[in-house]
Amino acid sequence: MRSKQLFLSFLSMTVLLAGVTFFSSGSQVFALRPSQVLSQDWYTPSGIDPWGTAFDSNGHVWLAVPGCDPQPDCPTGTPPGKIEEFDPVTSSWIATYQLPAHYGQPLFLAFDKNGNLWFPMFHTNTLGRLDPSTGTFKKWTLPTANSGPWDLAIDHKGYIWVTEHYTNKIARFDPKKHKFTEYTTPTANSLPYGIVVDASNNIWFTENNGAVAQIGEYVSSSGQIEEYKIRTNPPPALTPHMITIDPNGNIWWTEGFVGMIGELQVSLAQPGTNNGVTEYAYPIACQTCAEHASGISVDSNGLVWFDDSEQNIFGSFPDSGTGSFSEYNTPTPNGHPHDGLNVDSQNRIWFDEEFVNKLAEAIQQ
Repeated sequence: MRSKQLFLSFLSMTVLLAGVTFFSSGSQVFALRPSQVLSQDWYTPSGIDPWGTAFDSNGHVWLAVPGCDPQPDCPTGTPPGKIEEFDPVTSSWIATYQLPAHYGQPLFLAFDKNGNLWFPMFHTNTLGRLDPSTGTFKKWTLPTANSGPWDLAIDHKGYIWVTEHYTNKIARFDPKKHKFTEYTTPTANSLPYGIVVDASNNIWFTENNGAVAQIGEYVSSSGQIEEYKIRTNPPPALTPHMITIDPNGNIWWTEGFVGMIGELQVSLAQPGTNNGVTEYAYPIACQTCAEHASGISVDSNGLVWFDDSEQNIFGSFPDSGTGSFSEYNTPTPNGHPHDGLNVDSQNRIWFDEEFVNKLAEAIQQ
């Protein structure tokens, strides 16, 4: 029951970026822009509303299938979700993992160094773990009730970090002691969303509330949280979503409903200000559609990849901060590419098409 769509998506829109202030970061490395992108997609074998992706040591793609579209929660009575495993070599699904009774809906996935797969479950306020070698699950409840554990990242010491999307906290879980430690953001009602770990083991995350619109950082050396403004007076539509780090250590994120991606040059950053922040407006393909920048990831060619679920596009921009956007249509029209965009070790771009229940792959040529 696999459906596959295959086409060449040429540079459907490449324009020079105008009206944006750029900051110099020293020597510039120009990104290699692909001459074309080959994209295809596959229906999920079961379940609906696919979301986050992760890659294991064999290069397999793992997909969270929550079975609902959280806005920001799922209806009471929604059954536990699923996790699907896909083999890019054979272009086939090879395993389905049904979450047990009393589990929740996974949105995001991350592998630890031992090959265990971790996933927060926002509806049941728990953190889950799957051992793929045995197919067994475990879960732990977060200390704050109804905290909405959302995205996750695993740091260099093996701790699991989780954003608590319904609150103003992030949490660290020690998998050896089975213990959570929570950290409160200085700004109330910050609604943490995406999260990532940098080379110095600092934890970066987005604060998704449009009234806040900040980037947070847990500084590992001090144990404190710093916050960086995106704009002095952000509009309500500026809702930072997913977050990533480029090879230079700079922070990138998607900005939700304003049709932009953002960058923080860490060397220029100053807590409490928007020093070092640049926002880049990408071309709008559909003038009658809304904008919603969601997933984001970086490849090894110097390109920042993102998608827009309302425009039904994915695209790239040089991580040097200079140059132009390249945009491509999703394999299936109105697929609603969302938060699950990730680039694997072969520079293949993977993303969920939530509203048509598909996993998509884009290959740079």
